Amino acid sequence: MDADPTSAAAQLLFEQDEVVRQRDNALLRSARDGRVGREALRRMVQADQLCLETETVAYAVLLARFPSGPAADLFTGLNAALRSLKPSLDRCATALNSSPSSALDPSTDANAFAFPRAVSWMCLHAGPVDAALALRSDFAAYTRESRKLLRTLADGGTEVPEAFRDHYSLPTPTELLDLAGAVVEDGVREGAMPDRAASVAEMLLASLDGFWRFAAGVHRAPCAVAEGPRGRQA
Repeated sequence: MDADPTSAAAQLLFEQDEVVRQRDNALLRSARDGRVGREALRRMVQADQLCLETETVAYAVLLARFPSGPAADLFTGLNAALRSLKPSLDRCATALNSSPSSALDPSTDANAFAFPRAVSWMCLHAGPVDAALALRSDFAAYTRESRKLLRTLADGGTEVPEAFRDHYSLPTPTELLDLAGAVVEDGVREGAMPDRAASVAEMLLASLDGFWRFAAGVHRAPCAVAEGPRGRQA
């Protein structure tokens, strides 16, 4: 008897929720050790600006590839949500005197480019279910870990600019995450492969770890810039 696709989708979403719930990152570990100051916050905002620039284009590409149905609604909503965050993120950069994202160099700041590289690959090669699951996991992890960072910094008495605190305490976009979950459920019902979707989600979450490593000041060899999905699959 074939497996119930509804159960397969529910299991896939549950497993991804567990992955997100159990995650940690380099910046959080540094914050717990009392080693996060304004320079780390500057790097976080700088990398975030680079990610935002990349993501808005990536979601437009996904929308062009999948221009109808719930997936199209998801990519449209994500693009609009990110664009609405730009003024708030720019205020963070001003409050911290953060360098512009254009100052980043992929030959020396490989970790900062980990997420932009992964999401760029995803927008060109992933299917709608793969992208929906990956983005659902990414947004859930990013917002959870950002709020956890704020709590850790507050508990340690680290001074954080109000603009930074306001931006990174924004609520999880639950409506968009629910829509992403619906795209996954519909896609698995129609024959999409859960293992493929889980692999793309794993790739995007791994690239999010690079974002946090850059913010924490963890260096990565320049040759790693060339590593991408093909290198990991080899």
